[in-house]
Amino acid sequence: MPVDTALGGIAAISAALMASIGVYGLTSSQNLIRQLLSIEVLFNAVLILVIILFSFNPVNATLFAVTLTAVVSGEVIVIVAVVVSLFRRTRSLESMVLEEEGV
Repeated sequence: MPVDTALGGIAAISAALMASIGVYGLTSSQNLIRQLLSIEVLFNAVLILVIILFSFNPVNATLFAVTLTAVVSGEVIVIVAVVVSLFRRTRSLESMVLEEEGV
């Protein structure tokens, strides 16, 4: 069943709002954890838009959403491991400290 036009519009506006929040958090914060959370908010906004676009074929929308979620879950695991390694090395999660260290 396709997404209703009004519901699709509301979801698109919500996704745009989430994307702008993610971009603001990514650009305004120097803490790596906050930046990672902002990237996740951006991903969720894209996921909402993809589900809206594929809503005319619910099976494809579900398969694509599950696939994207699985890929990003693996990506998050790798990124968290890298952040833990950087914290052990520099004892800081500030991106400016990492830039000064040449990381």
